[in-house]
Amino acid sequence: MRYLVKVAKALYVLAFTKLAYAVLHRNGAARSGPHLSRSVKIVCRYGLPSGITNGALYNARALESLGYDVQCVDVTKELKNPFARVVCEPGGTFIYHCAAPQFLLLAWPLRRLFRTGKSIAYFAWELADPPHDWPKYDDLWDEIWTPSSFSANSLAKMYTCPIRVVPHVLLDLGTPRVWRKGNEPLSFLTIADPRMSMMRKNTQAVARAFRLAFPDEKDVALTIKLQNGLSTNQIQKLYDEIANDPRIRVLQQTLPRPEVDRLFTDSHVYVSMHRAEGFGLPLLEARLLGLATIATAWSGNMDFMSPDDSVLVPYELLTMQDEGGAYGKATWAEPDIDACAAAMRRFYEDPAYLAHIARSGWTASQPEKQLAQLEDVLCDA
Repeated sequence: MRYLVKVAKALYVLAFTKLAYAVLHRNGAARSGPHLSRSVKIVCRYGLPSGITNGALYNARALESLGYDVQCVDVTKELKNPFARVVCEPGGTFIYHCAAPQFLLLAWPLRRLFRTGKSIAYFAWELADPPHDWPKYDDLWDEIWTPSSFSANSLAKMYTCPIRVVPHVLLDLGTPRVWRKGNEPLSFLTIADPRMSMMRKNTQAVARAFRLAFPDEKDVALTIKLQNGLSTNQIQKLYDEIANDPRIRVLQQTLPRPEVDRLFTDSHVYVSMHRAEGFGLPLLEARLLGLATIATAWSGNMDFMSPDDSVLVPYELLTMQDEGGAYGKATWAEPDIDACAAAMRRFYEDPAYLAHIARSGWTASQPEKQLAQLEDVLCDA
């Protein structure tokens, strides 16, 4: 029975894809002029908590701050009903935040409006090689936006349309954290979504580095935030790595955004031992909220991180099988766990250095500079 359900779903997806593509695709030049309209609709599944959703919300706020008339178009409910439509003003610019395989799903509820304005696909990709299973819908969108030069270089190997680097801009500011040694634990934080490959996020390595850096110290803590309650082999390996260490807390649940922000502001250091990132949004969030950052020195985060404002972990590139199945055989970074542990230990031994990195990252990520860069890109769009 389960097999029949799987086959039925596959046939439905195939039929829907052919129908939606036939209805939405067009021939010839772009549907609008070369410049970005002041009227912008940002289309996303806002009801699904994810990094893509967060990026869409940040994109909307940044464009609003630059004077664009922005409407967030939520298609979460409509995706469950192929006959449903979203009603909004025609024309202008439509920006679809998703992965390429979901583009038709997001565009279909706006099918009566799709030809009335410029269509921009906002994609992020995490590997140096482009995704082998993404569709080539260059006749559906006018151009692709992506948050990092790393992602742009990868997608340019696959798509022929214009590709622009449009980074995430965050407007919320915290205060650079100062650790009061002797009065509170030194608190580390890392965040991962198991749906997006635990191997890529490499959370297990963060726990290993933490325990290597602090074999006996009691005045340290690590919080590992996982997106939801999925149970996978990689999550079990994480729990095995922790080995009931009382200093390590795992939150395996979806939290409202204010509670996620509280995790940041209750911490001093954000750690990402990722093997690959299309951008690394939690790292930028952490910097603007005042945390010092430790991260793998490879992929999308290198657009906004440097040795002057963060601790960058050396790595070697390896090819391995993604056990979660999201990426198949992937060539990505294997960060040095000993180097990460040494960085954690240095923060513990030298609070002044910790404060310096936190303030440097906070200063380098100020939104005024980022907004100016964004406006320069949009002027050419």
